[in-house]
Amino acid sequence: MMHLKMLGLAAAAAAALMTLSGVASATTLTSPTGTASTPAIHAQNEEHIVYHNPIAKIECNSTFQLQVSEHGAGTAAAGNLTNLTFTNCTNSWHMTTVTPGSLAISWTSGYAGTVTWSGATWEMTRFGVSCRYATNATKLGTLTGGLPATIDIEAAIPFHGGSSLCGSGTTSLTGSYKLTSPTSLFVDP
Repeated sequence: MMHLKMLGLAAAAAAALMTLSGVASATTLTSPTGTASTPAIHAQNEEHIVYHNPIAKIECNSTFQLQVSEHGAGTAAAGNLTNLTFTNCTNSWHMTTVTPGSLAISWTSGYAGTVTWSGATWEMTRFGVSCRYATNATKLGTLTGGLPATIDIEAAIPFHGGSSLCGSGTTSLTGSYKLTSPTSLFVDP
């Protein structure tokens, strides 16, 4: 009976250690692979960035700059967006970034990671109609490391306010960005 209790305690301790190892996982950005880096990242759209809102499908060109400020043991790679622009939008839509927010990248497998967007707000306007959106730990898509690294966007962006014509709930956002600086970037555990 004593051995059975000790076996049970050992199993519980092993389970606790496995849980803690998941919490302490790390995401490190490297460039080239294996060399830790906290770069200033610049990216531009490969294809249009597309908002599939209830009024119309809106396609825009986009660029962003991200200053990575943290990564490593027990944390996601993260930083603040220092610039976010959407230009040449279709159907006379105009987009204004109020706050660009921050991105966090969490390693998933290989040289890839999930990108999460927080603290951003922006407004889309056309002929007096205004649609506002905001992010709060919103999954943006997947960063795939390489030369160049890319971010494939598949997001549900929360509606934040504006005209009832904009709908409610979330709006689908799709497209992809290509990192132009640094020229190569990898996501490592």
